Amino acid sequence: MNNDSELNDWRTEWTAQPPLPEMTWADLRAKAGKQQRRLRVSHVAELLVALFFFVFSAAVARRNPGLETKLWAAAVWATTATVTAFSLWNWNILWKANAKSVTEFAVDYEKQCLASLRAVRFGMEFLVVQVAIAIPWLTWDLVLKRLAVVRFAELIAIVVCLALGLWYLLTRYRRISVRELEALRASQLCPLE
Repeated sequence: MNNDSELNDWRTEWTAQPPLPEMTWADLRAKAGKQQRRLRVSHVAELLVALFFFVFSAAVARRNPGLETKLWAAAVWATTATVTAFSLWNWNILWKANAKSVTEFAVDYEKQCLASLRAVRFGMEFLVVQVAIAIPWLTWDLVLKRLAVVRFAELIAIVVCLALGLWYLLTRYRRISVRELEALRASQLCPLE
């Protein structure tokens, strides 16, 4: 019987979350500043990627003036515009003035954590939509004999690998955001609760 209680103790320790670190006002200010810099760089990168998608799809549509290419370019433009609009709306908090009180930093820190969680949820939903578009589109090209079976398999493998990689990154990003939000709320510095 002793083995069972030891095993249960080990299981409890193994599955237990590490304790959240105590956060002081100075820690909060430093974390909020670091988070804001990281999020600003990510936001600018998102906008640059959107610009790349617009330019690349326009160049492809210009070089290949067929109906399928025009439909593809229109789908890229529509989805890129949707993502860019969401990104601009979601991250508008990043560009406000930096001269804030500590309480305002706490409020902004929480808002940025919540915006990160919204971005992850949107990203995961958007990823599912993109895979749901790409796989049938490639399958249709295979059925119409526009793609060889080997090329089709390569493209499906690329789509699946990219989707799994992005899903992993989004899941990791979500864990970080949840952890930051929990640490803030546990510290009693969060005035929004």
